Amino acid sequence: MRPLVKLTFEAMMSRLRVRFNGLQRIEANRTYNYDLSDILMSGVAMFFFQDPSLLAFQERLLRKHERCNLQTMFGVKAIPKDSQMRERLDEVELEGVRKVLPELFEQMRRTGWVSEWRNELSEGRNKGLYYLCAFDGSDYYSSEKIRCEKCLERTNRSGEINYRHTVVAGTLVKQGKREILPLDAEICQPQDGHEKQDCESEAGKRLLRRIRSEHPHLGLIVTGDDLYSRVPFVEECQKARAHYVLVAKPESHQELFEWVEELEQMKEIEEVEWEEGPACRRKSYRARIVKEVPLRADGKVWVTYVEVWEWNKAGKQVYHNGFVTDLEVTKGNVREIIGMGRAKWKIENEQFNIQKNHGYHLEHNYGHGEKNLSGVFYYLNLIAYLMHIILEKGDREFQKARATVGSRKRFWEEMKTLMRRLLWESWQHLMEFVGNEEDYSTG
Repeated sequence: MRPLVKLTFEAMMSRLRVRFNGLQRIEANRTYNYDLSDILMSGVAMFFFQDPSLLAFQERLLRKHERCNLQTMFGVKAIPKDSQMRERLDEVELEGVRKVLPELFEQMRRTGWVSEWRNELSEGRNKGLYYLCAFDGSDYYSSEKIRCEKCLERTNRSGEINYRHTVVAGTLVKQGKREILPLDAEICQPQDGHEKQDCESEAGKRLLRRIRSEHPHLGLIVTGDDLYSRVPFVEECQKARAHYVLVAKPESHQELFEWVEELEQMKEIEEVEWEEGPACRRKSYRARIVKEVPLRADGKVWVTYVEVWEWNKAGKQVYHNGFVTDLEVTKGNVREIIGMGRAKWKIENEQFNIQKNHGYHLEHNYGHGEKNLSGVFYYLNLIAYLMHIILEKGDREFQKARATVGSRKRFWEEMKTLMRRLLWESWQHLMEFVGNEEDYSTG
């Protein structure tokens, strides 16, 4: 695929500099040794190349060559010290950094790339194409000693307090598609005018409101675990004009499950059975559809409940779960709706797991700060991750370089080494070198 002008590495760097220069103007009445845009671009570079020690190595290149890769690739005029970076970023408002996410997404939408994440509902009252947005939360920092004013607190059984940071991500996923597309994320932290603690469900509601505000025309279906299948969040989905397919567990939905069992005894449910896969790996499924049941005892919200069982070829049950939805469920589309509910796992495996365990060092303590540092670092991390997705999708030189080196882990290890040791005139220069098998093997 030919890279579009507005989604090349250089174009994305230009967009980031424009946004970060805007943040710099906000604090123009204060004097600092380093421009805020230089500091933020240095932070992006650190996460982009997955190298916590990037700044120190670029200083060495600068002393040796009087130039460095932060200048040639990221447009940084002066390299900040680690301590200066942490001090300045601690004061930066999270929203100014986060705004990069919808800007990059909008560029992807205009290219038509985002349409690859549309899910089809083939029949029923809600028939159509939708973007399936998985909501999930994850801790990315935890300590019993280091804390800031934005930390959440959790007391364990022994009475010790654990300080942590949690993020709720909203990510586009698709049945049968491995790749995910981060849409937005909300950091759990104390809110003005509210009690000290924040929680995943409240952050999820804020995130949903913002997604709808920034992307008003996206046809959305929200999927998430049992934490989200509660009346307040479902009502937020209704306000946001978003459908939902949410996990529902018996222990948290007693009234709903009592109705389900009574309706089954009255034979007022529908059942569907099917098989999938070749004979040697065939899987068997059974689903039951229970319409018009209350989400909780007060009957404020009524839903359709869908439950599914899966067995392998040997007859062993390998999956069982239940979902609530506002979509019209039929025997013809129940498999699609179940697939939407099951697609939630992709945000855990393809986003959080990769950010934590595959080079992005999400849980690495880059510096905690007193206010916003941890959150700013999270957003810079996510921006780098999204940029990698864009390059993997549309930059032929990047694709060629990846194919030459091999695995994702090895590729970024090689990038880290090349960035530390050699001066490159541009990103294009680096990619052409790595993508040339003859040059790369002797380099």
